Amino acid sequence: MNELIESILRDFQVDGVNIPVNFLIYNGHEDQYVTYQEQDEDNSLSADNELMAYVTYYDFDVYSKGNFNQIISKLKRILKENDFVYQPSRSSIDMFEPETGFYHKTLNFAHFKEEE
Repeated sequence: MNELIESILRDFQVDGVNIPVNFLIYNGHEDQYVTYQEQDEDNSLSADNELMAYVTYYDFDVYSKGNFNQIISKLKRILKENDFVYQPSRSSIDMFEPETGFYHKTLNFAHFKEEE
């Protein structure tokens, strides 16, 4: 699934500015970036003692030294266009990290997968 996410967000830009997207950790020096990670998996359909489909939940953490609303809006739109479903009840409130000066928000998305 990481390959899918990275291909979807490979050239992620907001207003012509590249926004780095990394799995778990970002070690760069940009003022805006996104990290992601798998948060949970849950079976959603089984039959004859076999798993037929499941849902995987992903956290996308948005960090910015300024207003991150445009990043959030575009991230939601792109992920929705690629069959991810926004989960507001699993997402965070707006946060500020005084040690780093970053505004931070976690967005959670579900992705449904059928077994083959």
